[in-house]
Amino acid sequence: MPAVHAEDGCIEYVPVIDVPTFGPFQAELGPDTFAVVEKWASTEALNAHAASAHMKAYAARTADMIETRMIHVLSPV
Repeated sequence: MPAVHAEDGCIEYVPVIDVPTFGPFQAELGPDTFAVVEKWASTEALNAHAASAHMKAYAARTADMIETRMIHVLSPV
């Protein structure tokens, strides 16, 4: 994470898990799932992050640990 936090344009990058027993309206990720909340200054910064050497190395190291990867790029409305 320090390498990501040092990237130009990284505003926020934090892994998150469910708050246990928060309530009936919570849609849980589940016990075998985590998400990473990221905020980038621009799409260019996000694209540079995705193409960075340390993220490629991370993907290679974790490939056999991840069954499914979903990426949602969102924008405020």
